[in-house]
Amino acid sequence: MPKSLFSAPHFNDDEAARKHLEAIRWPNGPICPHCGTIGTAYARSKPGLYRCAEKECRKDFTATVGTLFERSHIPLSTWFKAVYLLCSSKKGMSAHQLHLMLGVTYKSAWFMAHRIREGMRDGKISPIGGQNKVVEVDETYVGGKAKNRKG
Repeated sequence: MPKSLFSAPHFNDDEAARKHLEAIRWPNGPICPHCGTIGTAYARSKPGLYRCAEKECRKDFTATVGTLFERSHIPLSTWFKAVYLLCSSKKGMSAHQLHLMLGVTYKSAWFMAHRIREGMRDGKISPIGGQNKVVEVDETYVGGKAKNRKG
């Protein structure tokens, strides 16, 4: 894998990756994902860990809560590389190819690929071809008017 492909700091340094994710998610300061309060969170002793200052909430959180990176032991910089590779390849990428390119286990690559694909999903699954559309498969017409059906 060419070194220049991942020359940005957030691809090679986990601290830079965390700061990059925080800048994307919270341009105006941390937002509690549990209660939605803006600007009342304060930093804890561990880098990237915040606590909501609201009396009703008081929960700890990071920038990864509510994202596809949540509850993963895979470094954030590795996640960013995987997202970049999957999004920039024309015909997609297999988990095996991710495993080879990123130097992670096949199981981790499979896990990341599935989470990234799920994150890219539209959210609603529509019928093949669209609503009230005809789909032809293998030269066989499926559908038609109810009066033309045979027993």
